[in-house]
Amino acid sequence: MKQSEQSKSGFTMVEFSLATAFISLLLIGISIIASNVITIYQKGLAVKAVGSVGRGLVEEFTTAINSAPSVDTASLCSSHVNGVNMDTCKKDNANNFIFQHKLARRTAPGNETDTDVQVGGVFCTGNYSYVWNTYYGTENGGSPLSLVYYDSANYSAASHNPTKLNDFRMIRVKDPSYRVCSAVTNSNYSSNINNVTEIDITHLANGRENVIETPEQGFLNSFDLDLQIYELAMFPISQDQVTLRTFMSGTFILGTERGNINIERSGDYCDVNHLDQDQETTTALLDLGSEFTYCSINKFNFAARTAGM
Repeated sequence: MKQSEQSKSGFTMVEFSLATAFISLLLIGISIIASNVITIYQKGLAVKAVGSVGRGLVEEFTTAINSAPSVDTASLCSSHVNGVNMDTCKKDNANNFIFQHKLARRTAPGNETDTDVQVGGVFCTGNYSYVWNTYYGTENGGSPLSLVYYDSANYSAASHNPTKLNDFRMIRVKDPSYRVCSAVTNSNYSSNINNVTEIDITHLANGRENVIETPEQGFLNSFDLDLQIYELAMFPISQDQVTLRTFMSGTFILGTERGNINIERSGDYCDVNHLDQDQETTTALLDLGSEFTYCSINKFNFAARTAGM
């Protein structure tokens, strides 16, 4: 049989189009599945980071309280409060002295009413003292706290030049003298923390120089995510009048910096639908695909007692 007389077979245009469409749909499906797997994996990393760092902070606070000496709140009030307000201090076991926080007015996106949010605070255990700035203090135009301190290694008595620690989220200071809390408390037992941006602990209450170790940081570090404290609160402390063991408990909200977290909302705190207009994310699809994936928030509680006599 001649070559020209041989029959030739092949795909028609309809068959080729159907095959191409099937392969395209298959590839699109695989891409969507892969994208969802990556999104779920990244979301899991964000949740894991918040949980891991949160548990670390709980252990940090409880260890600091457990290792603190017995706190005689009556003596604490006598040392730092004058006049008729001393009785008020003793009645509430120096609650307003040991824990103080700084508030600021804020209008939340999508909310027409102004609310008070925490921008920073101090907490003194009698062993270590903590100073922190929340997300609202460091990122949203708040008034963050700065700590002025003497570095025991670089301190020069002749120059009297203290070192200022700026742009921190949480630090720990060795502070058995409660200098951090007394620096923001007036002698009439009223907090002055709302009026300061710098906490000067370079001198003790009696005027003597206070040389301390370099404050420690890094309590909010985890992987490649930036974590922030959104609020830290302490419950009223109680004390055994015989053993002087002091029971302290508190709660804090920890979350990622991304995701436009709004703790004033109910339900889903990752407020991706109310991103600032200045941000380059312009569509809801991009919001859900990026910001929501890296958004995680959780609330933690801690409780511990100081050592007794």
